[in-house]
Amino acid sequence: MPPHRQPWDFPRNVASTRILFGLGREHGLSARDCLSGTGLSEAQLAQPERMVEAMQEMQVARNLLRHLGPDIGLGLDAGLRYHPTTFGIWGFALQSSPNVWKAVEVGIRYTRLTCAFCQPAMITTAKEAMLICEGKDVPEDVRDFFTDRDSTMILQLQRDVLPMQLPLTRLELSRPRPTYADRIAALYGYEPAFDQPHNRLGISIELTQLPLPQGDVAALKLCEDECQRLLTLRKLQSGLAGRIRDQLMMSSRTMPGMQQVADALQISVRTLRRRLAQEDTVFETLADDARRVLAEELLQTTDMRIEDIAERLGYAEPSCFSRAFKRWSGLSPRQFRQAHSPF
Repeated sequence: MPPHRQPWDFPRNVASTRILFGLGREHGLSARDCLSGTGLSEAQLAQPERMVEAMQEMQVARNLLRHLGPDIGLGLDAGLRYHPTTFGIWGFALQSSPNVWKAVEVGIRYTRLTCAFCQPAMITTAKEAMLICEGKDVPEDVRDFFTDRDSTMILQLQRDVLPMQLPLTRLELSRPRPTYADRIAALYGYEPAFDQPHNRLGISIELTQLPLPQGDVAALKLCEDECQRLLTLRKLQSGLAGRIRDQLMMSSRTMPGMQQVADALQISVRTLRRRLAQEDTVFETLADDARRVLAEELLQTTDMRIEDIAERLGYAEPSCFSRAFKRWSGLSPRQFRQAHSPF
């Protein structure tokens, strides 16, 4: 049975690792000092579409702590460097939200498009909204760093989408009181309580309805659709889902079914379904997306007849393929080919 993956253990864009790298360099560390043990090069950090594993980013944090020590508030300095633009479409979704409540809801729903190690959640009472930033699953040697980093990152994002300091009703941190506790109090405008069961930041429930200056419901819908597409794509590219996608894409004849894929991976169909459920997806979703990707590729790069493409993708009738393709792209296969293919 595969090892259990922690909630924070998901691929993320290289932008966050680049921020930590930049922080180390400003403190006088060499590129080698910052990237030791990550398998990453400085040139790779400059590639905007590159994805890295959570453990690679975590290793950069370990390198910073090893060379610079835990007592200067590196996590705070790092957190202040994150802005909505750091996270692309996820950041635009926050900015497009109509109010604070919706921004928090959207941010939590698509957390896997960020670099968070502490897992966010929102709970409310009649008078208070509390944002929880749970870090208990983060390894102990970097837990305080990422508690500081992620909490301060949330604070900076709030100030970017709503340029004011929201008055807090509580600030509870699970970490021990650090030597730079006064800096934390100054940043938040509130005296924190340390050694608490959870990391919790509270505001009055009324403040969650404050409108955001760039709120746009239509733009938010577009952003959420793209966030969902990216989440699906990343699931397809990692874990068991990624291996299944490879099996679905590599067949030169017709797309294999679930039993054939399970046989190729030497697991039962039941195990395949259960492990996909652990990755929050199902075989049918992976197959549908693989068909879409392969259909677009065949239409753009070959002169195969549409009837043959339909058969290659496992459709009994070309009309079934045409309906599915129009659902994916809004175009018929013929229209898509005319718009994108040299043939």
